Amino acid sequence: MVFLLPLASAIIYPFASVFLKRAIGEGCGLLRTAFVSNMVLFMVFTCALPFNEKIPEWSHVGWALIAGLCFFGGQVFTFIAIRHGDVSIQSPMMGVKVIFVAFFSYILKPDEVPALIWIGSILAAAAIFLLGGASFKGFKENSKTVFWSLLACACFGGSDTLAGYRSSEFGEIPFIVIMVTVVAILSILMIPFFSSPLRSCPKKAIGFAALGGLAIGVQGLILNLSLAYLGQATAMNIIYSTRALWGVLIVWILGTVLGNNEAALHGNKIMFKRFAGALLLSISVIMVFL
Repeated sequence: MVFLLPLASAIIYPFASVFLKRAIGEGCGLLRTAFVSNMVLFMVFTCALPFNEKIPEWSHVGWALIAGLCFFGGQVFTFIAIRHGDVSIQSPMMGVKVIFVAFFSYILKPDEVPALIWIGSILAAAAIFLLGGASFKGFKENSKTVFWSLLACACFGGSDTLAGYRSSEFGEIPFIVIMVTVVAILSILMIPFFSSPLRSCPKKAIGFAALGGLAIGVQGLILNLSLAYLGQATAMNIIYSTRALWGVLIVWILGTVLGNNEAALHGNKIMFKRFAGALLLSISVIMVFL
């Protein structure tokens, strides 16, 4: 039963990408979609406060602030990747984050990085090629989505590494709450740069942006609280790595129902290549935890 929690997180995440893609497509725009999503994300993560039993060590708050900057960067680059390309590429690509976490961990504590990380990285590179189209022409067409997704993974990898190695000094849950508070504050600072007031956004678009933020927040909260209170980080992260597969399958099978036409547009052959890339990426992630 315990492992159903990371599985739930893995399945929920791709829905977030689909909803955010719809929000942008329905006329909310990049910045306003990011604002609504991030504010909902903030509200979801504050729900973790009742679980906190530790008084924050405020002398260590700096790491939480830096993690918040990294997380905000990850969010922004994710939205750019979603705007530029397909969810069935962007969502599985987020699995590369684990490779970045391993590399950043190597910088902090080289002795704790698994030996198979290098093989996993090679497999991840092959997986990215498959997700990008499995040809140089296809990869060129999807290069923007791949590029922005990798930047997002690097930022999220940085926030995850700091959370893993520095949050205990400050307090695990307060660390997360401060991190998303930074995201919320930076999101508010984006308001002057909106192309038009938020109230001019179609209600449908705002609804999808809110659903996207809710999905990101819920899956993140489930995973983080599971890791904090139930342990078994290796097994849970291996299960969570299947989100790469779900990212393709959900678009492939439920895309039409969710208002996403990627499968119909590209056909089964392309979707199968993306599924193969997602499978290879999941294997590369699993190797990081062996």
